[in-house]
Amino acid sequence: MAEEKIGIFRAILRYFRFWNWKKARGIIKAADEQFTGSVDGISAAFDIQRDSMVTQYHGLRDAIAEVEAVLEDKRARLEELNREEEELLTRREGALAMAETAKEENDLKGYEKHAHAFERFQVRIEEIDQTQERLGNEITDTSHTMDKYMLQLQDFQSQIEKMPQQKAEAVADFVSAKQILELNDRLQGLESSLDRGPIAAVLEANKRLTAKARISEKLAKADVRLQDKEYEKAGRQSTARDKMDQMLAARRLEKEQKTGEKEKPTAEKEDDRPKI
Repeated sequence: MAEEKIGIFRAILRYFRFWNWKKARGIIKAADEQFTGSVDGISAAFDIQRDSMVTQYHGLRDAIAEVEAVLEDKRARLEELNREEEELLTRREGALAMAETAKEENDLKGYEKHAHAFERFQVRIEEIDQTQERLGNEITDTSHTMDKYMLQLQDFQSQIEKMPQQKAEAVADFVSAKQILELNDRLQGLESSLDRGPIAAVLEANKRLTAKARISEKLAKADVRLQDKEYEKAGRQSTARDKMDQMLAARRLEKEQKTGEKEKPTAEKEDDRPKI
């Protein structure tokens, strides 16, 4: 029973989690459509991004300035330690010389005094050496990190400077693409209206009429009456030719009777070429 209650509780949690995710996706989609659906939206998107980058740029610049101030303090501290060390080295040398003189003069009290001073100077010099080494390493490491931050700061500055140009190009691309889409829609609408208009109907009717004319011509050529007329025409031409031949023969006969000679057919010209 307890496991069943846990399962129901988890199912309810999954339901609300999915509902929240779906709502969040809907909000994100609606926000994206606001930024991508108009020139004002695109302009606002670039302005928001630029403001965000400017804020990050100022924050990074202030952080770098604070680190630079710390570096300046460490450099100044290192210079002070260098000057102090030079003074201590001079004093240590003096204490060493005076201790040597006191030892030669068997001045034990003076020797102890100078030796104590020498030890005090030496201890301080060793402390300064350690501090100098630590500060030098810190300054070197921080300087390398600062160089990276400076490159990032310069990159932010370059991106911010490019934002107006990128904004103008994005707006121009959006306007151009939108105009092309509108023009294509108009052309497609014009083609559709022409397809449905009277011109298309006239062209289609002419096409059907031409097809009917071709079929009618083919049927006319195959008509029996047309064939009979063609045969009659051929017969007339044949009869006329026979009549002409008869009349030519009669004229030739009449001419022979008057002259008493028969027309001889024209003799063929003999071939004078030698036979092989």
